[in-house]
Formats: sequence, structure tokens, C-alpha cells
Amino acid sequence: MSAKEESWSSNFGFMMAMIGSAVGLGSIWRFPYMVAQSGGSAFIFIYVTMMLVVGIIGMAVETALGRNSGVDAVDSYAKIAPKSKILGYIPVLTGFLLATIYTVLGGWALSYFAQSLFFQLGNNDFEAFRVSQEPLFWQILFLFLTMLILSLGVSKGIEKYSTLMNFLLLGMILIIVFFSLQLEGAMAGVYYLFTPKFEAFKDPTIWLMATGQAFFSLSLGSGAILTYGVYVDKKSPILRSSAITAIASIVMALLMGLAIFPAVFAMGQEPNAGPGLLFVTLPLVFNKMPGGAIFAILFFAATVFAALTSSVSMIEPALRRISNQMNISRTKTTWSLFAILVVLGAPMALAPGLLSSVKILGLNLFDTMNFLIDKIMMPFNGIVTFILAGWLWKKRGIVTELLGEEKSNSAFGTFLLWLVRLIAPTLVAIAVLKPLYDYIITKLH
Repeated sequence: MSAKEESWSSNFGFMMAMIGSAVGLGSIWRFPYMVAQSGGSAFIFIYVTMMLVVGIIGMAVETALGRNSGVDAVDSYAKIAPKSKILGYIPVLTGFLLATIYTVLGGWALSYFAQSLFFQLGNNDFEAFRVSQEPLFWQILFLFLTMLILSLGVSKGIEKYSTLMNFLLLGMILIIVFFSLQLEGAMAGVYYLFTPKFEAFKDPTIWLMATGQAFFSLSLGSGAILTYGVYVDKKSPILRSSAITAIASIVMALLMGLAIFPAVFAMGQEPNAGPGLLFVTLPLVFNKMPGGAIFAILFFAATVFAALTSSVSMIEPALRRISNQMNISRTKTTWSLFAILVVLGAPMALAPGLLSSVKILGLNLFDTMNFLIDKIMMPFNGIVTFILAGWLWKKRGIVTELLGEEKSNSAFGTFLLWLVRLIAPTLVAIAVLKPLYDYIITKLH
């Protein structure tokens, strides 16, 4: 099967798939608890800055590389510089490994959806659930649903479900925001989110966390956008689509902040509740809402589907590479990868409980994998991609791909070129390397 046998049915469909990849659990689940753990408003400001300065151009560059290759993530690198082909496997591996932990989170959401169907959310103890063996069952079920969508292909699977669920999720979150802001004491949560805390800007760890969140939110460095770019028509405006996707991700993340934190403060909950923040707070909100049981079903259904659109984007690069290179049908490749991910993902699902004694640098298996991908592999892949596109793509190729031949030598084209060559990779390196070094040295001692 050649790379161009499938494509997005329209630029709108492509953009919906990009937004679906970006607006997953990174915005819904991860953003609120990262805000709570990383300085509140300071984290938000740095995150938004990195999304606008690095995220938009990073997404545009990866899409352009994919479209230019017309094959897959690995050949996106190889077509620019043949000797860099080996580096093209790293984003593919990153996305595949990311799926081992992301499917755990998707399983959590799927479990809560099932509980909401039977009106049992109020009886749930999230921490007891997390350390049990039950998450393994839900992870496998979530992974099965992911593979089902992948087996349908691009336009019938990924694009169709992304479009539907993006709008459903937005509607549900807006309703929750409206209700949360009506609660007595809710404004304390708004102040927490948006009141500047200037001293926090001096903490390099917050810069590391915010940069990781930007990469995680947009699936940068995971091979997903490189692969989605393969399916993009030559006339599609990549830069505009990337900007809309990044802004949509920011808006969705901020809306989730407004859904969660006013309710947290209004109900006397602990904002720094960690990964369970979403799963502890929102059931309390639904219990107080008129018709909350119905809204809970719709919200967790939308959350599951948002997670699915992201998880398919993580596995698609490996699926496409293996299917093309080994000349195996998409369906057979899909279910072979399902078996592999069940084996690799099981330790991640059991890490908080049964395998909690297994530690690496003081972290359990789930947190170790998350640290490796989020703080090292994704930013590294981003820097490599910027260097490849900015310095090794001959004759200002990246600018020509983004703006067209006529505008490639314009002042804006020159600005874009140096944004790719110098500004974006330098910002990522500064934000990541020093705090990463400090963290590892601290753990080793």
C-alpha cells in the first residue's frame, strides 16, 4: 500500500484530526494537575508562550516534512538528509512507547464512563482503583477500541471520529465550566489560575514541565504529526492549520482549568491532588449538577473518544512504517501491534499497585516511562526536527513548503526560517536541558 492511497477528505478533516490528536488527555486530564503541581498561573503563562512560539512552528514543520516525504515518519527525515534516516525511527518509537502509558489513562477514563452509565460515580475511590489490578482490564479494552479505529484507516476511521468528538467534548466542557463558575467560592479557583506569581518564573523546573506539556499536548516529537502530514494535500495551508490546532489546544486546556479549579476550591478539595484531580473533582461536580448523571455520561464518553483520537495518532506512525516496509495489510499489522502493546502496556497499568516496588531513579514504571518520553525523547526529537528542517533542507525548503515558492524569500519567510533554525530549538534546549540535568543529579544522589 503506497503512502498516497489514503488522504484526508478535506483540509477541515485534516484539521479536525490534528485537533483530535492535540486535544486529548493532555488537555483534559494532564493540564489541570500540572497547573496545580507547577506554580498555577506561572505554568499557564510559560505553557501558552511555548505553545505559540514553539508549538505552532513545530507542528507546521513536522506536517511539512511528512507531506514532503509522502511516505512515513522515517522517510520524512531520510528525504531531507539520507544519513539522518536512523534518527527518523526515534519519533516512531517515542509514539509507540507513549501509547503504553496513554492507554492506561484512556482505560481510567473508560472505567469512569462505564461507572457513569450505572450511576456509580459517587461511590468511587480513585486511589483504590488506581492501585488495583482493574486498570489492566480497562487498558486492554481501550487499546482494543484504538486498534478498531486504526484498522478502518484514515478517512473512515481517524478523521470521522475526530470531527464528531471534538464538538461533543467542547460542548460538554462549556456546560461544566458554566456550572462550576456558579458554585459558591468558585472565584478562588479563577484567581488561582490567573493571578500572576512572578517568583515562580525563576523556577527552571516549571519551564521544563511547561515545555513537556506543550510537546505532549500537540503530540510533537512522537511521529504522529509527521505521519499525519503524509496524508495532507499539497494545497492545504499547513501554517494556518497548525496555528488553529495549537490555539484550540490552549483554549481547551484553559477551559478545563476553569471547569476543574473553581469546583476544587468551592468544594474544599485539595488542588494539588496529582493525577487523580480530574477523576476526583468532576464526579463531585456532577453529583451537584441538575441532571448531573446524564452530563457525566456525555462528558466521560467525550473524554474517552478524545483519548482515542490521540492514541490512534501515537500508534499510526509505527503501523504505517511496518505495513509499508513489510508489505503487510493494515489490518494484520494493526492486530499484531495490539498484541505487542498489551504485553508492553501491562506493567504500566500495574505500576501504581502490584508493581509499585519496582523503581527507577525513585519513580515507578509508569512515571519512569512518562519522564523518559515527556522530558527527554519528545523535546530531543523536536530539536532534531528543527535542525533538520532549518539547516539541512536545501534552498530554504521548509519555507517553500510552508509558504510557497513566491513567498519563500519574503521578510516573513526569512523570519520563519530563523525561527526554525535558531529561536525555537534554542528555547526548547534552554527550557529542558538545565532542569533535566539538575533533576537527574538530584535523583542520583
